[in-house]
Amino acid sequence: MKIKKDHCLGREEARKRVASIAETLSSKYGLQTAWSGDDLQIDGSGVKGCIVVADDSVAVEVKLGFALSMMEGAIRTSLQEAMDKHLV
Repeated sequence: MKIKKDHCLGREEARKRVASIAETLSSKYGLQTAWSGDDLQIDGSGVKGCIVVADDSVAVEVKLGFALSMMEGAIRTSLQEAMDKHLV
């Protein structure tokens, strides 16, 4: 699953907001996250991916395991709503 959201926040502010989104998603879905430069690596049971923060966009690429792939629509919607709310 890939999602991209453009923003006008600048890299540092976008990174802070992505960290906030990641914290919420981590507690909700039991994910582990770790920064590598401006890339936030995501790992959890049935989830592996990365959020890339750039000067003018944030890109999410996540691979879902079989069980979670059945919930891809709901997960995509949740991610898009969080990005729309926090990356304005």
